[in-house]
Amino acid sequence: MANYGVIIDSTVYMPKHIIEESKIEVVSLNVTVENEDTYLEKNIDREFIIKKRSEGKTFKTSAPGPGKFHERYEQLLETNDHVFVIGLSKVLSGTYQSSTVGRTMLEDPEQVTVFDTNHSAYGNEMLVYELLDMIKADKSVKKIESRINKLINQSKLIFTCENLFSLVAGGRLSPAKAMIGTILRMKPIVEMIDGKLILVKTERTYKKVFALIEQKVRETTEGFKNINFYITQTYSQKSGDALKSFIETTFPEASIRYTDLLGPVMTVHVGDKGFGISWFYE
Repeated sequence: MANYGVIIDSTVYMPKHIIEESKIEVVSLNVTVENEDTYLEKNIDREFIIKKRSEGKTFKTSAPGPGKFHERYEQLLETNDHVFVIGLSKVLSGTYQSSTVGRTMLEDPEQVTVFDTNHSAYGNEMLVYELLDMIKADKSVKKIESRINKLINQSKLIFTCENLFSLVAGGRLSPAKAMIGTILRMKPIVEMIDGKLILVKTERTYKKVFALIEQKVRETTEGFKNINFYITQTYSQKSGDALKSFIETTFPEASIRYTDLLGPVMTVHVGDKGFGISWFYE
């Protein structure tokens, strides 16, 4: 039986007990407040960001350096035959580049697989759970690489946030449109497309948001029997519960995992209130 190591970046918000039980190594992104104090994401929480934001503070996030990944690779390869890495989309962060550069610093880079996920947050959490299941089933490196890459190509991620101004800083919405949308109580619908977070539509009601999600799911999963959903919410329990009930009713045969884990980096970029869904199909 082969021994495999797993590395994630700190935006893959896995439950602490899963990280500990599966011996997952976490390489942390950085959060800088007011261009002064820099924190490792794994050492702070979303409440820290919310408090600082209420005080009028601004934030920047940055990727870990290649050396951080190289150090973890060397450490894990002392006791493992191969290491798998899952982290932020390379379009959203320099984390992917750091992980690949760190890999080239190894004597044998082929011992490490860095997945180009095209995902973030709970979309990557979805991939990690599948990776862990395959490791437990003693699948080969090639089979694991093949299936994870297949899932990356056969998966989607959508979310909406309650504060339109949280999309202004990321350049996905102008201040004027955010103001108008807030007055009209519009709900932004952001979709992960080719690794980018794209504002695809705004709707007046969550009922219409759910209808669009259903449409997207049916379009992407036509002809596939196995559908797995990952739903998350942050300070939007009622909306998250409603989405979960909607998916259970609309797709009764599907598997659903529900979480409320969303950390500091995502809170900086998409706000502190919202909910989302990702899914893959086989």
